[in-house]
Amino acid sequence: MAGYATFASLLVELSHRWQLDPVQAGWIGSAYLIGYALAVPALVGMTDRIDSRAIYLIGAALGVTSGCGFAWLADGFWSAMLFRALGGMALAGTYMPGLRILTERLQGAARIRSVPYYTAAFGVGASLSFFLSGWMAQHYGWQGAFWASGLGSVAAASLMLAGAWGIPLEGDPNAAANGRHPLDFRPVLANREALAYVMAYGGHSWELFGFRAWLPAYLLFAWTRFGAGAPGSAITNWATVITVTSLPASIIGAELALRGSRSRLIRCFAISSVIVGLATALCGNFSFALTVTMLFGYAGAISADSGALTAGVVAAARPGEQGATLAVYSLVGFAGGAVGPLAAGFALDVGGGLRMPGAWHLAFGAIVTGSALAAVAISRSRSR
Repeated sequence: MAGYATFASLLVELSHRWQLDPVQAGWIGSAYLIGYALAVPALVGMTDRIDSRAIYLIGAALGVTSGCGFAWLADGFWSAMLFRALGGMALAGTYMPGLRILTERLQGAARIRSVPYYTAAFGVGASLSFFLSGWMAQHYGWQGAFWASGLGSVAAASLMLAGAWGIPLEGDPNAAANGRHPLDFRPVLANREALAYVMAYGGHSWELFGFRAWLPAYLLFAWTRFGAGAPGSAITNWATVITVTSLPASIIGAELALRGSRSRLIRCFAISSVIVGLATALCGNFSFALTVTMLFGYAGAISADSGALTAGVVAAARPGEQGATLAVYSLVGFAGGAVGPLAAGFALDVGGGLRMPGAWHLAFGAIVTGSALAAVAISRSRSR
């Protein structure tokens, strides 16, 4: 995850350096998720047939190419788009295949209960990426942040191989997986229960990735209006802390979902996220401290349904279709995630740019649309 927030952390600097407008910056932010969506059907779908560890190694190799290639060769809009898309493909080869590496080696209640902790680790990596990117850029220039992300992929592959070494898989390969083409997702689309979680995850990711992509820029907007002096590393430090402290909400939400109606609880979380997000946009008019306080609350509201959604789709997946179900889940989710940063970028452009309060009101309105869609989608689930 070291490469997750490299561009978001350096968005303002690289926009000035390459003369990018908000829409172009939004496209680069979305390229990461577009690359993910393009690669995830094949890479995750194949985990029903072959060892998930092999897919993970492919993803790590793409991560090295993305980070080091951006540092060495990126010099504008199109090259940045290319290498960020490769970074998204790297995530496609590591995130859900990593979840399969975990759940294939667990059984019973532990298999479902482990999921929110794994998704929380995603958030830990995303948070540390903000911190690492800001620290490396301050000491070694913006290229240093991307070189570090390439090395992070090497470390990830090494840790995966060491962690899974010698642990047997639970159960035998299912005949249904062997009789189905790995890219045939029709059985998943016929699973209405899983599909409700898939569509809700699309809305959740729209909001989550839109928020994280523009979080440093919104913090800088608030600092410029109310702060004193140059921000230094304060912006990326605040972004790191805000993201990290939202992680317990995901675990708590998933644990609560085990004790009641998962779909009803997810719908409540989504609606509350819309309300808090709109309030956060208004607080940018008053003070930096109030803005930061509301961002903490909004980050927690967004994360509350993350673990419950993934645990729900894992539970709803039918035997022999786990990889295919996670592939569709990821494809729809991260396609929605690609829309979030871009929608916010368009809203900012229409509102007059990054320095205009009204533009940020429009941007947050575009971001919270994701949770509104998630609330509608999860209403189709009948699970308890």
